[in-house]
Amino acid sequence: MTKCNRCNIRILDDSLVCPLCRGVLERTGDSNQGTDIDMDDIGMDEIEMYESKSVMYPDVKPATKKIKLVIKLFIFISIVVECILILINYLTYKGVKWSLICGAALIYLCFTVSYSVPRNTGHRTKIFAQMVGAIILAILIDCSLGYTGWSLNYVTPIAIMLFDVTILVLMIINSNSWQNYILLQVSMLLVSVIFGILALNGVVTYPLLTVIAVVVSAIILIATVIFGDKTAMTELSRRFRV
Repeated sequence: MTKCNRCNIRILDDSLVCPLCRGVLERTGDSNQGTDIDMDDIGMDEIEMYESKSVMYPDVKPATKKIKLVIKLFIFISIVVECILILINYLTYKGVKWSLICGAALIYLCFTVSYSVPRNTGHRTKIFAQMVGAIILAILIDCSLGYTGWSLNYVTPIAIMLFDVTILVLMIINSNSWQNYILLQVSMLLVSVIFGILALNGVVTYPLLTVIAVVVSAIILIATVIFGDKTAMTELSRRFRV
C-alpha cells in the first residue's frame, strides 16, 4: 500500500505515482505485494514504467494530451475569429468598437477553457479565477463602450459579495474541510480592499457598494477566525508560515 501526502489519500495497489496530483507516492509498509523500492533511486522513465503497470487506475496521459490539443485548437480559432472581427469592424466602423467587446469575451472564454477545464486544478482555485476573469471582462467591456464606470461601481462589488456568499455555501457543504476555504476569504478581503482604495482615490465614483463589499468580506473572515478557533488559526499559520 502507498500513500500520497499531498492529497492525503491511500492507494491500495503498488503504484508509484498519485493518480490525482501525479506526485510520487510514499510506501506505508501495509502491503505485502512487490518489493521495497528506494524512491530516490528511481528515474522518471522507471516511474512511468511502474505507473503503467497499475491495475487500479487507467493511463490518463492520452486523455490529457487530447485535452491540451483541444485547448490549443480553441485558442487558435479564437485568435483567427478575433482578427476577422477586427477587420470587419474596421471596414464597417460607425463609432462603436464592438470587436473589442467580442475580443474581451473570447479572452475570457480562452482563459476559462485553458484554466478551468483541466482536472488537476482545485475547484476553489477555479471559482476564484472565474470571478477575477469575470470582473476583468466587465471592465474591458466598459472601457470598450467609452467607460462610464458601471463595471467598477456595480459589477465588481456585487461579484465580490456573491463570491463571499458562495464561499459560505461551500463551507457548509464541505463542513469536514471548511478550513480549506480560509485562504479564499483572505484573498477576497484583499481584492475588496484594493477596490476600496480605488474608491478613496475617486476611481470608483459610487463607493457605497464597494464599502459594503469590504465590510462583508471582513466580517466573514473575522467570524471564521473567531468561531473556527484553533483550527482556523492553525490553517492561517500553515498558509502564511506565521
